[in-house]
Amino acid sequence: MKNLIFNPIGLFCTWTMACVFFWFIIQIISDDFHPSSQTQFVLRTYLFISLVCGIFLISLLNMFLFKEWVRRFWFFNGFLTLVTGGTILFFIIKISTI
Repeated sequence: MKNLIFNPIGLFCTWTMACVFFWFIIQIISDDFHPSSQTQFVLRTYLFISLVCGIFLISLLNMFLFKEWVRRFWFFNGFLTLVTGGTILFFIIKISTI
């Protein structure tokens, strides 16, 4: 049987599905809090940050683990690396200039 998780696309999909799963779990976790609290907003912001950082790290990891796949589909991995890396860099610059 083919290993569906330990391949480049499987890593991206597994990480994204885990983040989407926790996105829906946040509603269940924060039901006991006061309606005016910002718990859901803060937890979803942290989840978005972990999604972006995780995809960036997976795309960097793919360059070392799956060299042949990256040579064939460099545009997919390169696009994700540039977009997520640019997002991280933008927020680092934005935070440092406050």
